[in-house]
Amino acid sequence: MAEISGDLRVAHVLRQWPDTYEVFCRFGCPDMRRGFFAFMARVMPLRWAARVHKIPLDELLRELNERAHRAIT
Repeated sequence: MAEISGDLRVAHVLRQWPDTYEVFCRFGCPDMRRGFFAFMARVMPLRWAARVHKIPLDELLRELNERAHRAIT
């Protein structure tokens, strides 16, 4: 399995691992599947999203990777 890194775009992560949406919600991110936020998700790397939403990047990446790994197994 590929590792989710801070350089990946938010939309790519959501497309590749749809179950990660719950992680974003738990951290208080808006619904990035619709409207303006969907556009931003296509251009915004995870590290920027974490900074904008004041989420520790290492914590976000750890939880995203855990959820993506669980979805595969």
